[in-house]
Amino acid sequence: MASDTLSQLDFDRWDEPQPEPDLRASLVGWLGFQRHEFQRKWRDLTPEQLAEWSVPPLELSVVGLIRHMQQMEHAYLSWGLGGGELVEAYGDDDYAGGSADTVEDDLRLYLDEIVRADAAIAELPTLDSPGLGHGNPLGHTLIKMVDEYALHSGQAHMLRFAALGRVLR
Repeated sequence: MASDTLSQLDFDRWDEPQPEPDLRASLVGWLGFQRHEFQRKWRDLTPEQLAEWSVPPLELSVVGLIRHMQQMEHAYLSWGLGGGELVEAYGDDDYAGGSADTVEDDLRLYLDEIVRADAAIAELPTLDSPGLGHGNPLGHTLIKMVDEYALHSGQAHMLRFAALGRVLR
């Protein structure tokens, strides 16, 4: 079974952002780069492989990481910066949850959250501006999200290789 959403994503390699004297532009650029690198870990995987717990005994899959990152995008960026209602789409069932049948919905929820997160980022005028939800400054929050993506992209990288049964760069 193929995923319509997966087939529409850009899995091409991107170059790292160039040094930027504007710190906000640099942090937003690195966030975009890290998001893209995270999404590149999904290439070549079927919905079944995305949902597979491919490194026993870990109850962790690539779709579990996607679900977790949707929640991080919401908690730190969409709600954290933009305010409104804090919604836990998966609760404690992010990492271990999901299945081949939920992949399409999980991808869509994650990608839609990024759109909302980017809108929340754009609304804050400076890196010192506090988020309307969590109250943390924009700059701190962007660094936190770059860190989240770096961590979970590494995990997704290993899970991808295990699901494929080989190293495919």
